[in-house]
Amino acid sequence: MQQIKDIADTLRNEGFRITPQRIAIIKYVMDTQSHPSAEEIHKIIQKKYPMVSLATVYKTLDLLRKMSMIQELGFADGSARYEANVGKHINIVCVRCRRIEDVDEHSLSGLESKVAEKSKYEIFSRRFELYGYCNECKRKKDTQTRR
Repeated sequence: MQQIKDIADTLRNEGFRITPQRIAIIKYVMDTQSHPSAEEIHKIIQKKYPMVSLATVYKTLDLLRKMSMIQELGFADGSARYEANVGKHINIVCVRCRRIEDVDEHSLSGLESKVAEKSKYEIFSRRFELYGYCNECKRKKDTQTRR
């Protein structure tokens, strides 16, 4: 809960209004492991705050992203998902159900250094994703294949 208070204090100090709806959005994004879309967040927050608009969700997510408190994961189909894990990690994406899971991988720092050295690039951002089938979808796929 301290993290939520710190974020609210930072936003307040930057001149942004802190409303119960905005706090609920921040808390949900910071606490979830599910990499939700703005629409999914809106649906959840609307249960407690029926008058919250989708625009409020997008504005809050954009603020958090600009302040580097969350990451926006954009995909080729134009969709976006959000996560609070801004550290180095791998996102594993199920191509069937679109579930996303984080895997911490300490060797990413070594890989990044090697790539920077070899390419002579100054690397300032990264995004690592692996695509496949989660266990549940793999079981469904295997069951359908056997029929």
